[in-house]
Amino acid sequence: MITKKTQKRLQRTKELSEEAVVEYLQQHPDFFTHHEDLLADMKIPHATNDAVSLVERKLAILRQENQQMQRKLEYLVSVAQENEQLNQRVQRLVAVLTNVTSIDEFFHTLYSTLCNEFNTDTVVVRWFEPLSPTHAERQEFVEYDAQVFTLFEHLLENNEPICGTISEEQVEFLFPNSQIASAVLIPLGTPKPQGLLAMGSHDVERFHADMGTDFLKYLGNLVSHLLKTWLQ
Repeated sequence: MITKKTQKRLQRTKELSEEAVVEYLQQHPDFFTHHEDLLADMKIPHATNDAVSLVERKLAILRQENQQMQRKLEYLVSVAQENEQLNQRVQRLVAVLTNVTSIDEFFHTLYSTLCNEFNTDTVVVRWFEPLSPTHAERQEFVEYDAQVFTLFEHLLENNEPICGTISEEQVEFLFPNSQIASAVLIPLGTPKPQGLLAMGSHDVERFHADMGTDFLKYLGNLVSHLLKTWLQ
């Protein structure tokens, strides 16, 4: 025989809403700690209509979160290593460029070091202004004429590096008779660009539009600063 007390308890159980259960569990996060046997008995519908215990579901979530954290950690370590390598390359570049004794040696050292340190096939500098009569015989110093304006107006006005495929006209101007498939164009000089540093590769995938430009901006500022010491 069911007592009145039991009937009332059953009635309260029937009236217990899903929201009330959720609220209770939120207020008592250690509930399953004291009732571990319930975890193994609870079933959660799976996407494939199979049922998995709450423990298995929780373990699967934890494994997924752990994999995500591991991938993030590996990425951060990779970025840190890459930044350290870039820093070392820049230090070597500065060391050799500050020890040159002529502008001819400056350009030769700049080109060879960038090719070796940054895995590129060809490096050139084009300096537009001011045009120095003393160095006018060098190919790096060119007049800022209509051709230059047409080819590099966008680069110089935006003062932002460009990575990837460049036009045939730009390739011919910067890398004549070279099979350049991808390139980086870096403005030189601030606040108004006075020239550009170009690195070209035979590999079409070496330089691409998704590359970050922060380091390239830094490299451009560094090269233009060191170059200006020879133009004073």
